[in-house]
Amino acid sequence: MVNLLAENYRRLFKGKRFYIVLAVIVGVAFLFSLLYFFLNKLVSQVDMSNMEGVEVQVADMKMYADSLLFAMKTDMPLLIGITAGMLIVQDFRNNTIRNKIVIGHSRTNIYLSNLIVSETVMLIYELAFFVAVLIFGGIILGFKEFPSWDICTTLLLTLPVQMAMTALMVFLCNTLKNVGGFVLSITMTYIVNIFSFALQFLNKHEKAQELVREVIPSLQMNLILSSDGVPEHAVRMVIMMVAITIISTVGGILLFKKADLK
Repeated sequence: MVNLLAENYRRLFKGKRFYIVLAVIVGVAFLFSLLYFFLNKLVSQVDMSNMEGVEVQVADMKMYADSLLFAMKTDMPLLIGITAGMLIVQDFRNNTIRNKIVIGHSRTNIYLSNLIVSETVMLIYELAFFVAVLIFGGIILGFKEFPSWDICTTLLLTLPVQMAMTALMVFLCNTLKNVGGFVLSITMTYIVNIFSFALQFLNKHEKAQELVREVIPSLQMNLILSSDGVPEHAVRMVIMMVAITIISTVGGILLFKKADLK
């Protein structure tokens, strides 16, 4: 396992894709900070003389860096997939997987090493965006409430969701073993969101609607980001994401063991 991880990390950090996506993440934090800054300037230049009674509302329109902390949450699986997903698919395209098996590595260890590296990519990208927002957002915009209990807890709640999404991405890439799996893995969040309107048919069953929103990672992410503070069933939601991570990993390993690698 140690040798597999060492080789995967070497390939990850040696390639340009990892650093290009990392630069994009940091750049987005900087550009969003500038955008919010210029929007604040526009708001501050509004002529208040003919707007009696709305001074408070205009003042409340000022944007702070607090909201930037969550700006990339829904798009992060795409960026993680571009780096980690393509790394997995390239192993199949180059027959690297077969070579690893031939020299004695077990399929379980191969799968787990891919999962660990992918989760590492997720953590690095999440941390990079967080630090970039602290620096650029803090300097250019400033924070209104952060650090606060609600914001910190909400940020922590998003991590199990990202872990589950990354585990599903690894499952799809290892199971399909081709670019199709890569494409499906990076678009699964958007596909689910597009078809989430189907929940409207469950409007007579509020409990079923609530359960669906909490059990599907992308919908749970939307629920967390739209909640005013910590969601009511936060503990249950975390348990569901951990369960998805474990189930997808065990299922992926079982399928990978039976896969015919040609």
